[in-house]
Amino acid sequence: MKELIRNTAKNKALVVMALPAMVLLFMFSYMPMYALTVAFKNFNYMEGIMGSAWCGLNNFKFLISSKSLSWRLLRNTVGYYLLFTALGTVANVGLALLINECASRRYVKVAHTVMIMPTFISWIAVTFIVKAFLNTGNGLVNHLLEAAGLQKVNWYLSPKYWPVILSIITLWKGTGYGSIIYLSALAGMDAQVFEAADLDGATKLQKIRYITLPMLTNLISIKLLLSLGGIMTSNTGLFYRVTLNTGILYSTTQTIDAYIMNALTSGNSQFGMIAAATLFQSAVGAMMLLLVNFVVRKVSPENALF
Repeated sequence: MKELIRNTAKNKALVVMALPAMVLLFMFSYMPMYALTVAFKNFNYMEGIMGSAWCGLNNFKFLISSKSLSWRLLRNTVGYYLLFTALGTVANVGLALLINECASRRYVKVAHTVMIMPTFISWIAVTFIVKAFLNTGNGLVNHLLEAAGLQKVNWYLSPKYWPVILSIITLWKGTGYGSIIYLSALAGMDAQVFEAADLDGATKLQKIRYITLPMLTNLISIKLLLSLGGIMTSNTGLFYRVTLNTGILYSTTQTIDAYIMNALTSGNSQFGMIAAATLFQSAVGAMMLLLVNFVVRKVSPENALF
């Protein structure tokens, strides 16, 4: 304690500078945690959080009350996390490597600006863009299918196509922005290592395989570990808005977050059950992060978060 007080007094200027951020963190990240008690209560508007009666773990029962529903939500949520993480990591690293190998710096700036633009398009706009492509009557994709002599597809009534559609949308919207951190890491690599490889006659592919990728391994591991906290979460804009919340697509598109959003927008929202679902998501994400980080620290300590 004395050491803490001594260090605080010694770095008063830094403490004062950090104080606004600490206050905001406390206000928006720690104070609202009291509302987690809603997950264990029969929440009532008139009585509020304090006055609502406790119900124990009853609000968590809906997660397992319907085995088909709970299995579908869990499968879709975790499955899409694994799919998007795998595809996103490969696409982000691949794009960063391609841009890094480009000789024309001017072209690199223009290309990356164009590729990063989809990140700033709202999910509402993305919904209309996707609908323009997939509309049954006058969608671009169906026009192309007709031109090729194939039958039209009613995309919003065909669940089997949506894992591919959602993957394409995710890559289109996130790859440009996701490659920035890898480009920064590539720019900071020691050029002398690559010059030595050139003198030894290494090709570009050999340099990427034996120098660049091993040097990026630590960064890739850290990003994957950080993303594990969201293993039970998903993008509501993608799974709720883009799919138009179409019931027939639920088998391949409805995740836990989309289910919660659907419950919130319905007329008789059960906030206790919704709070229980979000608490479950956070708890599983935290446990996964701690568990995987523990394993990584045992196997490869330099790649662990802590």
